[in-house]
Amino acid sequence: MLKYAILFMISLLLCVLIVPRVIKKAVKLDVVDKPTTRKVHRKIIPLWGGVAIFLSFVLALFLFYLLSSDLFPFSLFSATDFSRFSMDFRGRLGMSSGALRLKLAGLLLGGLTVLITGMIDDRYGLSPKRKLLGQLVAALIVVAFGVRVLGFNIPFMNHYVSLTSGQGFAGAALFLFSATVSIVWILAVINSMNFIDGLDGLAGGISFISAATFFALAFLKPSMSLAGENISAFIAVVAVTLCGSILGFLFFNFRPARIFMGDPGSMFLGFMLASLSLLGSFKGVTAITLFTPALILSVPIFDIIFAVARRLSRGLPVSVSDKSHVHHRLLALGLSPLQAVVIIWLVAALFNLIAFLLA
Repeated sequence: MLKYAILFMISLLLCVLIVPRVIKKAVKLDVVDKPTTRKVHRKIIPLWGGVAIFLSFVLALFLFYLLSSDLFPFSLFSATDFSRFSMDFRGRLGMSSGALRLKLAGLLLGGLTVLITGMIDDRYGLSPKRKLLGQLVAALIVVAFGVRVLGFNIPFMNHYVSLTSGQGFAGAALFLFSATVSIVWILAVINSMNFIDGLDGLAGGISFISAATFFALAFLKPSMSLAGENISAFIAVVAVTLCGSILGFLFFNFRPARIFMGDPGSMFLGFMLASLSLLGSFKGVTAITLFTPALILSVPIFDIIFAVARRLSRGLPVSVSDKSHVHHRLLALGLSPLQAVVIIWLVAALFNLIAFLLA
């Protein structure tokens, strides 16, 4: 557990150091969120907080890999215990050899794609179609690198249905089905997180709770092998690093916020959480199937489902913004923004606890 705590602290501290620099850059480039009648805040707030989350996440993983490499003669950590410790993490990151290396590359390249898409949208504005195209490219990248639903458990029956066992035409059909479901799932989670990002700390807190649940499920599950490498530990490493980056950002984003994560942050976090759930679809890894992450991410998913249904029933485009999201409704009941955020966090935590107990 100490190993994960250290990695968590590395990503947290890196994010705390990076955020002030991102704030200065966003203000300089006028990448800010200005108050409107639809928004809750009443002053100009810098965007691009997601850039700090992404950079601290990637740098934390890279730093740990570097410390475990012979290319970095760090004498303070030359003891045998640390050598075993760092090499263990190097293997868990899948960067020594094997199938997980491709999956890590897919996560980073896909994450970078949605980050850049969000940065462009915050800076210049993108049409909904172009924004969706960037998300689709990211989803295609990560699926092409092997991060897709490999199977699913039938709830309460303890029966696993594999999507990788077919051959010939049947195998191709299963792959196409698996890839399609994975892409749709990734796009749904990205946009659900993007939709619910409307109050200080709301999306960040939900993302932290969800990532922590993924970590707990992977950490407590017995080690499972995928092509000779420990995929449970891989999920745990990615999830705990993401937790550290999110918490570091929340120090600046919780009310009153000094910076917003913007589209780069909400889309990157949605992308990573969706990808973690797909990684967990390997038989027996964490019991994470599309049923379990649907519970883990229930608040943003329910919010986007109701938002889409509401707009379609009114004959409005899905991309049109309104003030009927769950946090807007809580504010309309007379709750303060802080009270609304805490209530939604508690609901998210409850659903995550149910998912954890079921898994």
